[in-house]
Amino acid sequence: MTETTHALPVDETLEVLSRELHSLDPAEREAKAVQLLSVLGRAKATEAAALQPREEPGDTRRAPLLICDWATDLGLDGTTQQLGINLAPGPTRVSKTADATGHSLLSSGHVGADILHVPAGSGFAPHTHPGDHLLFVLAGTGTISVAGEIVPTRPGQVYMVEGAVTHAVGAVTDHMILSVGAPHRHLDSPERQELTAYSALLGDLGQITCRLCDIQGSSGEELTAKGCPHSPHRFG
Repeated sequence: MTETTHALPVDETLEVLSRELHSLDPAEREAKAVQLLSVLGRAKATEAAALQPREEPGDTRRAPLLICDWATDLGLDGTTQQLGINLAPGPTRVSKTADATGHSLLSSGHVGADILHVPAGSGFAPHTHPGDHLLFVLAGTGTISVAGEIVPTRPGQVYMVEGAVTHAVGAVTDHMILSVGAPHRHLDSPERQELTAYSALLGDLGQITCRLCDIQGSSGEELTAKGCPHSPHRFG
């Protein structure tokens, strides 16, 4: 054969080979045709494989369904569903906190959920974060401080504060929270929260009131001096 064909597309290769086959005698043409059909089949297979998406190591494409267990099904008690929740600290320390830990449940890269464990007397110092969080109280009593108030929280409640508004989360007893946020940031990511000044928690009159103690002050130190143990200035 007089032309090289290895760099040509399959269709052009077939055209070249057809022309050259016509120049052969019938016996040689038949033998070459069988050989070329085999070559053509392999070429077609190679071309098709090149068009298929490849699975690269560490492929990060998401599955269509993400599902996990975050509590144990303890069955029904009459019309009440019973759930068992593990109250142990998590394996990952939450960034920019002294004692809070947790474990991630699932994340799409945009929205995600984590279980947080906050030991008694500790918490999340005044902060903001990208996007909003829904916080489901699973166990223990705690506090949410925002807009001049320190408000008690308890199991069975869910609350949300706009991410751009300075707030702080505290634990009165060992405290478990299910946090759902978007955009989601990993527990140990420094981008999960941005610490802010305590003064950003104060109300319009420059005061903050603890609703657990019914004590008001212009700073965390003043609340503590008046006998309130719940001010989030201690969490920094």
